[in-house]
Amino acid sequence: MAWSSLAPRREISLVGWAVSLCLLAVPGAVLGVLAYRTNLLPLAAGAGVQVMFAAVFLRAHPVWRPPVSASLVVLYLIGLAWLWLPTRGSTDWAVHVGQAVLLLSAVVLAAFHDLTRTGAEPLRRANKWCGRLVSRSHWPMQLADCRTLPEVSALREAVRDEVRPVLALLSDPRPEVQCAALGALEYRPHWQPGEAELVLKTARESAEPAVRASAAYALAAVDVADLVAGLAVMLRDPAPEVRAAAAESLLWDADARWPFARDGVREALADPRFADEGSLFSTGRVPVAAVADLMTWAEEHAPLAPRAIHTLIDQYHRDLTDGERPELGSQLAAVMLDPNAPPALRVELAALLRDHHLLSPDLLDRLTNMDQPGPIRLFAAEQMLRINPHDPDGVDVLRGLARQPNREMALSVAAVLQNVLGLELGLPVGERPAPTSKAAADVARRVLLWANGANPDTIRSTPGPMPGLRGLSRTGAPGLPPRSHAGTVPATPVIPPTPPPHGDAADAPRPRGGSSAVF
Repeated sequence: MAWSSLAPRREISLVGWAVSLCLLAVPGAVLGVLAYRTNLLPLAAGAGVQVMFAAVFLRAHPVWRPPVSASLVVLYLIGLAWLWLPTRGSTDWAVHVGQAVLLLSAVVLAAFHDLTRTGAEPLRRANKWCGRLVSRSHWPMQLADCRTLPEVSALREAVRDEVRPVLALLSDPRPEVQCAALGALEYRPHWQPGEAELVLKTARESAEPAVRASAAYALAAVDVADLVAGLAVMLRDPAPEVRAAAAESLLWDADARWPFARDGVREALADPRFADEGSLFSTGRVPVAAVADLMTWAEEHAPLAPRAIHTLIDQYHRDLTDGERPELGSQLAAVMLDPNAPPALRVELAALLRDHHLLSPDLLDRLTNMDQPGPIRLFAAEQMLRINPHDPDGVDVLRGLARQPNREMALSVAAVLQNVLGLELGLPVGERPAPTSKAAADVARRVLLWANGANPDTIRSTPGPMPGLRGLSRTGAPGLPPRSHAGTVPATPVIPPTPPPHGDAADAPRPRGGSSAVF
């Protein structure tokens, strides 16, 4: 048996480690003590061999369970034979005590090995802890805390090979018992036919979010296509804790299971009910195939595209923070400059690189080129002006964007001018006005005036109607004739003919119509 092949079977407690070390040390200790007492060299050699065997099994904890327990029994029998051969006929009571210890320990370990291998002992312990859960009368205030009870931890350890007692608890009408039972099945790697289907059925029929979340954790390691697809459906559960549990469970061995979960993930990202939730996977590592799909979905319509972009950015943020991929920064910069990438994704990547101090001046300058989309150029101009409010390149980019016939772009430019450069353009604090509102039109007019070179101090809002003014009567206005009565037409005044002029005035041209004009 190779040393590297002895991987730990499972995580055990500190007490379990101590018990394993004691069981491994007993044969060597017995032979060593008797070798010191009898001065027999073979016993000392046997103690050394036992220590070597114990070192081999150090990584095979717990040693009292199959398959290591069978080797442990053989180890005790070897120690017994090594002790019996050199001490045959000895009358020393210590030798007989040592032989008894090794023989009885080997018998007990062999019996425990057979009980465990046949399933009788795990079934007995599972039934014991299930009975304690059923008879429990005091439960935590929060239903989700039932998964962390000491009985649940002991039951999880007992049902690694036999799960039927736990599945029987799922028919209990109390949600506390169901939640505790599902907590004992969290991340279970091996299922018999029909067992995981029963857990998924419980999740679909339960009205308690904590029970559904516990079922999602129990199904985290399933590898059947229908079960993985059913787990992905839970990404659209009304309860946020259930959606979080399903997302975390899907990332368990996601490389192999992503083809089964892909459609469910896409439907969850495209669900308008959760459009404002942002990233779908807030923890864990998204597989490479999922990253490729998210890049494709980033070109779709909302809400699929925004949530796919947020999920990608969140994943890239974790990767940059971990520092395990030093080449990731340059790869993201290449995607940011790629004209075929979605503009919204490119803007988010630029912001991500800025937050991680990876957005160099050269990249900023390339983002201001005329072949870049407007949102990219606006982002670059804003970053330039935040670094240097008097940067002429940033101001020129803003002026060019402000001249575009796009009111939404004008509002974005106004936000930069007002929040970064301190120009008062009348943009309300907080939410931006709707692009079709009068306030937005007024802000867009001011931005256009600024872009055309107007002094910001002279930009004022368009004057509207002045409140409190009333129409003035014609009788109260000097110089205006009184309003005629209804039904009467005022007489046309008769203009007397003008006498012909004398002298040079007679040669002057006359106005058309035969009447003279008064200036």
